[in-house]
Amino acid sequence: MKKAKYLGLFGSIIFLISPGYAEEKFLQLEEIKITAPSVSEEFQRAPQEVKIIKEEELKNFGITLFSPLDLRERGGFDVQEDLSFRGTTFEQNFVLFEGIKITDLQTSHHLMNLPFSTENLSSVEILSGGASPLYGAGGFGGGLNFLLKPSKRELNFKVGYGSYDLKEWDFQAGLPFLKEKFFNFHFSQKKGPGFIWNRDFDIRNFNLYTKDSLTTLFYGFIEKDFGARNFYTPRYDGEWEETRTHLFLAKRLIPIGEILFEPAFLYRKNYDFYILDRRNPNFYQNKHETSLYRIKLPFSFEKGKTLFGFGFEGSYENWDGVLRSGRLKKELLRREYSLFAFVKPVIKDRVYPSFQLRYDLHPHEKDFLSLGAGLSYLFSPKIKYRISLNHSYRLPSATELYYDSFGIKGNPTLSSEKALNFETGLDWLNKEKIFSITLFYRKGWNLIDWIYNGSTTVAENLNLKTIGFTLEHRQVYKEINFLLSYTYLNHFGEDIDFARYHGNYLRHNFITGIEVKLPYKTELLCLMNYQKRYGQEGVYLLNLEIKKELSKNFRLSFWGKNLLDESHYEIRYPEAEKGVLGIPQWFGLRLEGEF
Repeated sequence: MKKAKYLGLFGSIIFLISPGYAEEKFLQLEEIKITAPSVSEEFQRAPQEVKIIKEEELKNFGITLFSPLDLRERGGFDVQEDLSFRGTTFEQNFVLFEGIKITDLQTSHHLMNLPFSTENLSSVEILSGGASPLYGAGGFGGGLNFLLKPSKRELNFKVGYGSYDLKEWDFQAGLPFLKEKFFNFHFSQKKGPGFIWNRDFDIRNFNLYTKDSLTTLFYGFIEKDFGARNFYTPRYDGEWEETRTHLFLAKRLIPIGEILFEPAFLYRKNYDFYILDRRNPNFYQNKHETSLYRIKLPFSFEKGKTLFGFGFEGSYENWDGVLRSGRLKKELLRREYSLFAFVKPVIKDRVYPSFQLRYDLHPHEKDFLSLGAGLSYLFSPKIKYRISLNHSYRLPSATELYYDSFGIKGNPTLSSEKALNFETGLDWLNKEKIFSITLFYRKGWNLIDWIYNGSTTVAENLNLKTIGFTLEHRQVYKEINFLLSYTYLNHFGEDIDFARYHGNYLRHNFITGIEVKLPYKTELLCLMNYQKRYGQEGVYLLNLEIKKELSKNFRLSFWGKNLLDESHYEIRYPEAEKGVLGIPQWFGLRLEGEF
């Protein structure tokens, strides 16, 4: 009865915004391009499942429209976000910024500490499936590539207030500094006491950048102070954390005859201060400092209809950890020197094979050769069959190797993770419709998870097989943009019931949403997400936003999250009937202006 009531409510919303109430079509579907490699890749060439979320859609829904992606928000409002693709852990995925990989040697819990907002972005590219042949370690399930908007003259702001005394503001300006060149400044803050004790947060974000067709320069800084109630352990409710992240990127496109050379340098610094019980701060503390230096020197060119690419990538990462309130000190240095290449020919304008290889040298650790191959076959210019196979790997993080806390232990004997990824699918794309189906299989060896053994949670290796499929449909009607995405997956392996992250995967993830423009310059956004995690009951998460244009320069929004007030855990600990609670029903108002 409860499920029927929820489905009936959603059906009523669809009826209320049915054709006849809208004024115009407001979203166009275009051909997919993947720009994470140094050369653009057309829809015909992509042998893996890809999703592009463009600027307007990104502002409306974020990155949650793609069902293979499980974004565990761990507090909501960008407090801390864990990425999972096709049932992977948060460590087994990659994040790219302008095509350059970001890593955190301490833990990927901090990988989404990104000093920019959706206001700075032109799009986010989402790649599902293994990607080590392209990007190196990680990417078992997939990854995100964040792309900046070109800098321009602009001035806009947002201010908002919501439930539980949520306050937020955002300011962005683009100012000229040379002829036809601009610097964009961005400041924002979100803060609130939270919906229960010790889920308070204060997030401050700043960035400065310039970007045109050839050059990108970016610096950003983000601070996060938050109550981390049960984020890492069910034993203490008083966890507290402070993180500080600097990010710098410099990139330049240099044409050399017919060759495109795009050197890039990325620097990231992350500070993490953790208190086990904020009521007794001296009881247990950790301090971490992580540095990343990465350089990428990619070359690409097209000869005939064949794309070629090759290059070098090097990184230097350092982690210093002070654990157990200074009683235990650890350090880890990781260097990587990589050579990579790909070739993508065309056969009779219908068959598009692709081959990638990458060799990663890690001094004093294990070296890896990653191979990938794929094939796209066009039944027609808009209907494509695709198949791909690749090998991925990952080295253990510093936390997995050395962490030492009450009831949680790292394991310095861990082996490196490996996985074989296979997928096949069909895409149908035209100006008003996208339909795709993807079948995937992953076999993983020595995958790392935190296993509860009856008294202690320890980082251990386990073998795991994953099967599943994704269906996606998007339709632009005369008045309405409708989307549907569904992913089913299943894990097969030992210790799933006791694995903290592999044991929390989404067995079913069903997303359906609607965008429509209503009379009186009003816009309605509605998103329903049914989630069924392994070992938990299914929940219906309903989000709604109504936007009203007040004048040419001002807009007022009313939004609600989890309108059905479903209680659920984003992370549930196998050793206890508790975990990280998702946010409850939440409402807010937001005023936006631009000049």
